[in-house]
Amino acid sequence: MKKRENYALQVLAYFWKCASKYPLTLSGALISMPITTLITQFLPPIIVASVLNRLSKGAYIHGDVWASFGKDLVAYALLIVSGGFVAWRFVDFFGWKLEINIQRDIANEVFKHLTEQTADFHANNFGGSLVSDTNKLMSSYVRFMDTTSFQVIPLVSGLFYASIILVHKVPIYVLLLDSFAIFYIVTAFFVTKRTRKLGAIHSASESKQTGFLADAITNVMAVKSFARNTYERQRFLKATNESYDHLRRFARAHQKQQIYFSGVTSAISALSLTVAVISVVSFHANVATVFLIVSYTATIVTQLMQFSNIVLRNYNRSFADARKMVEILALPAEIKDPENPEISKISRGAIEFKDVTFTHNGADKPIFEKLNLRIKPGEKVGLVGHSGSGKSTFTRLLLRFSDLNSGEILIDDQNIAAIKQEDLHDSISYVPQEPLLFHREIRENIAYGNLEADDQAIEAIAKAAHVHDFVIELPKGYHTLVGERGVKLSGGQRQRVAIARAMIKNAPVLVLDEATSALDSESEALIQDALWKLMEGRTTIVIAHRLSTIQRMDRIVVLEDGKITEQGTHKELIHAQGVYADLWNRQSGGFIED
Repeated sequence: MKKRENYALQVLAYFWKCASKYPLTLSGALISMPITTLITQFLPPIIVASVLNRLSKGAYIHGDVWASFGKDLVAYALLIVSGGFVAWRFVDFFGWKLEINIQRDIANEVFKHLTEQTADFHANNFGGSLVSDTNKLMSSYVRFMDTTSFQVIPLVSGLFYASIILVHKVPIYVLLLDSFAIFYIVTAFFVTKRTRKLGAIHSASESKQTGFLADAITNVMAVKSFARNTYERQRFLKATNESYDHLRRFARAHQKQQIYFSGVTSAISALSLTVAVISVVSFHANVATVFLIVSYTATIVTQLMQFSNIVLRNYNRSFADARKMVEILALPAEIKDPENPEISKISRGAIEFKDVTFTHNGADKPIFEKLNLRIKPGEKVGLVGHSGSGKSTFTRLLLRFSDLNSGEILIDDQNIAAIKQEDLHDSISYVPQEPLLFHREIRENIAYGNLEADDQAIEAIAKAAHVHDFVIELPKGYHTLVGERGVKLSGGQRQRVAIARAMIKNAPVLVLDEATSALDSESEALIQDALWKLMEGRTTIVIAHRLSTIQRMDRIVVLEDGKITEQGTHKELIHAQGVYADLWNRQSGGFIED
């Protein structure tokens, strides 16, 4: 992915896009905090300053506190109460409402975007890393908004309030305070440039570490069966050490910049008292002004220290954490629906590959070049060939998991690129070699093919697919959770559940990609009848290494190096003594020898 120097602006733009969907809530959040800052931090010192000024001059009635300071005490109490119990409630209300809405929106947007990405995208990205980057994006928004609301807005509004209140009394102080503050803030961005860069590097290493963890845990049985615990621990240790080293560099850079910031803020504090004393001695300022100078300076210095110590650190972390997923969200979908999609007319299942040319990303030559093939409605076609001949690519193109370089694929005389991908996929039942099961109940996994199917229909299909036989032996029956990717079931059981799901979908086109490869001989015998029932009245494409599974096909198409070398029935191809006959004769245990 191309690196960008302005990734912080890219993240800011994304956060703004999310927040601007809620203008009223955003306005409430942006307005309530400055008002709260005024009420809680800048108006009370004015009352205290007035009281101190009168006390220093003896301008009060001795022995009568209420008559002398009653109004001041009431006003001070009202400000404290209204700030603590009223103003802050508005800040919380708008802040929480905005945060909750945007976190939901981000989660939904990321989910939609990731599920729309191609198979190649997911093949090239760790699932665990994508989950980590999603969580980082959501938490980075929360960190960014909290930091902006509780640190940045009070600092900016505080400088404004202090300037307005004191500009007529001690203009030189206001000029110095604002100049120092601006200098501090501007230089802070330059001083923290290295920290931001190191933060981004550390965030990337954290995602990589999470991806390694997810990969090992997902394949833990392979780790155990190959006795690779030590190897995986060393591999993960390398990732954690890398993350540790990046975090250590980040921490050192942060500590160095804090030395600079502490020096500047200390200078501001020392200067404020100097200015206050000079104001009294040389310009006859009163005690009230001195108190306000010291009080406001203390408040603003604290906020400036938070800016360098908390704000920039949180911003750096937020931008670094959000960067990867924001860049992914900016990626256009490689496979797009047409702007004005046609209504799907797929009903019979007539398939035609018309001058299809396709090249895999990074490949030197096309796997298919002007490939032509017609499959009649309801015809059962077997695809065979050695590994790399183009069988799986054929199904990927039919499902439009990849787009063509040229040519077109028609189903019922309609270009599949002219309709929505969901409409296309809704018309095809697909059973891959590796069963794709969710960590959900067996019932849910079968019903995934038809979300409206009732228990009776699910059980009937399960019996046809010989799923019912083993399900009734399970303690929870159809409500049994199958585990991640179906690990609680055997390979044959997983494949039968996948076949049942395809059966209940009842689509006009059926694609079986090595669908019986995970079945033992007994299970295969059981499922063959179910498969033939499933094929009835449907256009069927079967990919198989086990040639015994496709002998009864209406037609067998032999692919070699992306070209159709021969086609016909099993008997015709055996008599032709060509590639298919050679494959048949060379089989060992029913499988093609590559």
